Amino acid sequence: MPDSESRFSYDEIAEAYAAGVDSAPFNAYYERPATLALLPDVIGAHVLDAGCGSGFYAEQLLLLGARVTAVDGSAEMTRHAEARLAQLGSLDPGGESTGRAAVRAADLTQPLLFLEAATVDGVLSALVLHYLRDWGPTLSEFRRVLKPGGWLVLSTHHPATEAVRYDVSDYFATEMVEDYWSWVGKVRFYRRPLSAITGALTDAGFVIERIVEPRPNDWFRAAEPEAYTRLLKQPEFLIIRARLPA
Repeated sequence: MPDSESRFSYDEIAEAYAAGVDSAPFNAYYERPATLALLPDVIGAHVLDAGCGSGFYAEQLLLLGARVTAVDGSAEMTRHAEARLAQLGSLDPGGESTGRAAVRAADLTQPLLFLEAATVDGVLSALVLHYLRDWGPTLSEFRRVLKPGGWLVLSTHHPATEAVRYDVSDYFATEMVEDYWSWVGKVRFYRRPLSAITGALTDAGFVIERIVEPRPNDWFRAAEPEAYTRLLKQPEFLIIRARLPA
């Protein structure tokens, strides 16, 4: 386990991450197709991309017809997202909104004061929340900005697989762990049990609609045949769609 409980910053790996994530098989052929498949209809919806990274999901949401507010705790990552959305024509070359998209740096552990209450139709938070120790304040803020009946789609690391990977002494603990990704280097995040994940959502007032353990597709098998066999035994990610009561 890492010695420090300090939060990991993507500023440290932004260049390498943005350069490699779109071709990384676990992202491109595994997590992303399953997460996109869980989205409801977003045509005309205002969607908060909470933890937008280099902008892949913001781009996809725009292509699907949504209006997007994309935020990330890393200012370096938001610059990559701005460049991506500018190429799509949703931001001007200077990063200013053209009406359908806005990108800004924002800490998800703090209030999103630039968003008024009940102004967002849905929140997408892909592979983000495991960087936060306490989900409570963040989910409460999602609830504040969402309209009644609004939805949340999140993806995170699979709790059972993480417990095996790190050979933990207490599955039920929430604890920081450290991993090494060959294409970016060391990363740190929190692992937690499934009960903590579902409990945080229901405590914040969300009703869980779907829990998906994605199956690797044929594209993934072609890219990572050994990992494909492993994922059939131990899924790597967990994807959840939840909704506020109407």
